Amino acid sequence: MTSTISNNPRDAAKGKRDAARWAVASNTGLLMMKIVVGAVTGSVGVLAEVVNSGADLVGSLIVYLSVRVSDEPPDETHAYGHGKIENLSGIATATLILTGGCYAIVQAVRQLIHPEPLQHLNWALGTMAASALVNYWVSRYLMQRGRDLDSPALLADGHHLKTDVITSLGVVLGLILVRVTGFAQWDSLAALGVALLILYVGFSLARDAVFTLSDRVLPAAEVAILENVLRSNKEVLDFHKLRTRKSGSHRHADVHVQIADTHTFVEAHRLTEDLEDQMREALPNLHPIIHMEPYEDEVEHQRAYHAQEKGRNSQNKSL
Repeated sequence: MTSTISNNPRDAAKGKRDAARWAVASNTGLLMMKIVVGAVTGSVGVLAEVVNSGADLVGSLIVYLSVRVSDEPPDETHAYGHGKIENLSGIATATLILTGGCYAIVQAVRQLIHPEPLQHLNWALGTMAASALVNYWVSRYLMQRGRDLDSPALLADGHHLKTDVITSLGVVLGLILVRVTGFAQWDSLAALGVALLILYVGFSLARDAVFTLSDRVLPAAEVAILENVLRSNKEVLDFHKLRTRKSGSHRHADVHVQIADTHTFVEAHRLTEDLEDQMREALPNLHPIIHMEPYEDEVEHQRAYHAQEKGRNSQNKSL
């Protein structure tokens, strides 16, 4: 598999931090701008975007802190590393997004029932258009870096900001319709659409983070890569009990590999090291554990075990 993921942990960690800093800087600037324009114009659509950008900023700060910690090496209290902190940051970000979305819905419905005239529409239109352009560029950057560095936190932040592009354009459309028709409720309807999309993004981020935290297996394509490494080695007669999971950007795999009974302990150890190196090269950030078994002896053991189980089942049926 060809990958752009850096095999140098130090370079990868620095790349994550740099990308997260860009997100924090852009979200800070956009939030300040929207607060001012929202207060001046009275647009509930812009207000929804203020809530959204506030969640963006807090989320980006969480992402920045998480990527600083997640690549720390294992220690006495975290023997498997700190990778899942990135996934925990995804849940924290999703919680903020969902809270902000609910607040925006309440404000949109209130304004829809009791509409108020908007002021300085050009300011609001310019701000939302600028927000869409900035978030489009930053989201593409974060998603690319997230893929390159295999960072779920950066990918989540990138997907979130990509959705913000759509929400900003939705607010722009609502403001244009207000200008053209004079119907102030278009602003509220746009804000309501933005809020619903915010909720969808929040649920999606929470779902992905929970899947990873529950030790879901690696994608089928990545599992196939590991299986191909094992099958391509002539000394491997068979393998079973291949288990995989992911922790942040770190992958974990363990497998039972069967080799000829005539292999010495030294030969088995050498083969273990070779296979682990090949698996790590094929799949970056992989931490493999291989349990070696003598093929004939294991086959006999399994035959005896299944015969014993069959006998127990027959005995249970007779009772």
